[in-house]
Amino acid sequence: MIFQDPYASLNPRMTVGAIIAEPVRVHRLRENDTAVRERVQEVMELVGLNPSFISRYPHEFSGGQRQRIGIARALAAEPSFIVCDEPVSALDVSIQAQIINLLEELQHRLGLTYLFIAHDLSVVKHISNRVAVMYLGRVIEIAESRQLYDDPRHPYTRALLSAVPIPDPQVEQHRRRIILEGDVPSPINPPSGCTFHPRCPIGSERCRSDVPSLRVRSDLHEVACWRSDESPVLMPMTVQEAARS
Repeated sequence: MIFQDPYASLNPRMTVGAIIAEPVRVHRLRENDTAVRERVQEVMELVGLNPSFISRYPHEFSGGQRQRIGIARALAAEPSFIVCDEPVSALDVSIQAQIINLLEELQHRLGLTYLFIAHDLSVVKHISNRVAVMYLGRVIEIAESRQLYDDPRHPYTRALLSAVPIPDPQVEQHRRRIILEGDVPSPINPPSGCTFHPRCPIGSERCRSDVPSLRVRSDLHEVACWRSDESPVLMPMTVQEAARS
């Protein structure tokens, strides 16, 4: 796993070498200390860190370097699947791009699969092959990345995408926007039926009583909404629809 905060996720009393070596030792992936040290230096070089920094402490590194240490720790156990819990949200924008590029390079080089958790829709679009949108702890829509951004079918997904600014004044002027009313309900005491219905602009009586399940379409686009088949006129305009209009 790669954690969100590169400052809080590294033990300040451990050296970089000890931090990266910990999963190797826990899972007994190397036979002796020499082999463990070689593995640590290998993954440090893989993420763009100087292997000679192995004896330094986290406070001696910048935020971007600390996140590289976190990535190296995740790679040390030779995984095929990595959970990335908002790995760039605590970093400066310029550093975010470096870390995203590093993750993509590692993915292609090592054949990794990422579960990438994020709120930044542009980052999600850039790095993901398939996207799942969640609301109040439930997955409400799943689709291929380009398909979801071009043709969102859940009103919450449309609302999310309508909030993304477009660097084109003409398109921005003509697209319809939606402002969701009310607050997010408590996950401890969620609403009956569809959890999104108190804020949904097209909610119906059925939405208040019945919980929609994810329905698979012929194009493998899954959506949990009773009214997703109805006219998109009821929903906010996407970027592509605004451009076409």
